[in-house]
Amino acid sequence: MNFKFLNKFILLIPFFVVFSVFSQHNHEDKYLRFLELASDSFSENPKIARQYLDSIPNPIKKNVKNHLACYYELKALINDKFNETAKRYQNFTLALKYAELEKNYDAAGAASLELFYNTYLIKKDSSAYKYLDNAKKFYELSGNKNGLVEVMQMPAYVEFFSGNFKKSNKLILEQLENYKSIKDDAYYYMYALFMLSSNYIDLGDIGKSHKYFNILKSLEGNATLSKSLYQSHLATIQTGLADFYLENKQVDSSFYYISESKLLKHAMNDYDLRNYFNLKINYYDLKENHEAKTQYIDSLKVFEHKMLNEIMDSSINIGDSLLDVETELKAEQEKKWHIIKWLIALAVLLILLFVLYTLNKKKTKKVITNFEKSNDEFTYLKSTHEKLKVKVHGLEDYIVEVKKEIKSISSMDSGDAQRKKIKELLKNLHLDSSLLLDKTENHLELVNEFNIDFFTQIKNEYPQLSDSEVIICYYLFVGFKSKEIAVFLNSSTRAVEGKRYRIAKKMDLQKSDFTLVEYLNTSFKSLKKVES
Repeated sequence: MNFKFLNKFILLIPFFVVFSVFSQHNHEDKYLRFLELASDSFSENPKIARQYLDSIPNPIKKNVKNHLACYYELKALINDKFNETAKRYQNFTLALKYAELEKNYDAAGAASLELFYNTYLIKKDSSAYKYLDNAKKFYELSGNKNGLVEVMQMPAYVEFFSGNFKKSNKLILEQLENYKSIKDDAYYYMYALFMLSSNYIDLGDIGKSHKYFNILKSLEGNATLSKSLYQSHLATIQTGLADFYLENKQVDSSFYYISESKLLKHAMNDYDLRNYFNLKINYYDLKENHEAKTQYIDSLKVFEHKMLNEIMDSSINIGDSLLDVETELKAEQEKKWHIIKWLIALAVLLILLFVLYTLNKKKTKKVITNFEKSNDEFTYLKSTHEKLKVKVHGLEDYIVEVKKEIKSISSMDSGDAQRKKIKELLKNLHLDSSLLLDKTENHLELVNEFNIDFFTQIKNEYPQLSDSEVIICYYLFVGFKSKEIAVFLNSSTRAVEGKRYRIAKKMDLQKSDFTLVEYLNTSFKSLKKVES
């Protein structure tokens, strides 16, 4: 047997393993860019976001492997934009399923809350509480404080929908100032005001209802609030006020709020649309306009028929999708078992080769064997010593070169050149050795030292941005992607994408056609021109 060839073959095994893993990883990352683009655009342009998701071909589970929670969460959020209630429920169910498998706890918490809300709204029983408990568990695992605040609001929501309006108000008022103090997201304050106003309508205290409704209306234009979400809650209260005045035969006041709610019909969910049609029917019944009443009765029938068809279609789809998940899990288990069998076979082969090699060595003379063993050990130690010397010397030289590079960058007059050099330096540090990146480094202080004009301008124009949001703006401005930023900040891609969305809201970009990156490049391009 040619043992020299055999030894070379054994040394090549790790190479084939690494090549196989690299090829698989390359394939899985092929369509992740579409997910990132959909995430960037769904708030401002859900149609474009849907096109990005639709551009990912089947099989979805293979092409966006390990990112399926994000994929189905985006689909559900887009469904919400188009008021596709049944499909939204289906996709949040799938998002939760995959978020648990992928350990994406923020996505799992958000999906659990949505499922709690929808389940309780439909069934109004305790079966929904398992989702609320899960949401709390997932947000605690991810350290999401705002998510836990939303979980804390849910008992008041339960009392609200159970008709215990006084108890609901008590729970809200105890925490109202706390909700108001959350400046980075006004949603929690808005939702508290929404429940207070709605509760007081049902309690017949229309004065207090208007009090909190007016405070809620003052939040219009808040940069941390989604416009569509704000309008949706506004429409719900307006239909509630219209119903109150109609029951009390105050026809003019009722007509006013019916007209106001009609302007927000595009933002209504299924529940509000149903109430709107019933309001119109009751209003024209009171006005004895039977023709108009009949028209809205027909409209309500069409609406209910559409909802029924969506629910039936989604029930079939969700069953098929969940079955696919179970099938996929089974396939993954079988795949792992095949890998285990191959590893066992490889181990047996290596053991056999080792035994054959040992037997062959024993055939040689004892003196020659001892000599070769000693010589091999000496050669190995010598080689290792020389390699260590080279590595230590190389590391010292590398550190000296990095210091020179930093000094060179700090002496540059051109801010544009500084940014390019800093970007190259950061990438090289990350690629050369993870040990060279100090994860505790204050990125804002480090980069601000070389780019004071950019940081001064953005802080003056947007003082509401936090330090971490400012540094993300800078990285986007110089051309980094979400994945790269996540590495530099020792964070997750999902967390960076979430902050990008919040930054866009704080800059009020929802009303413009600009993405965040386009806006930064346009607004601060004067710095590049001056510095170049």
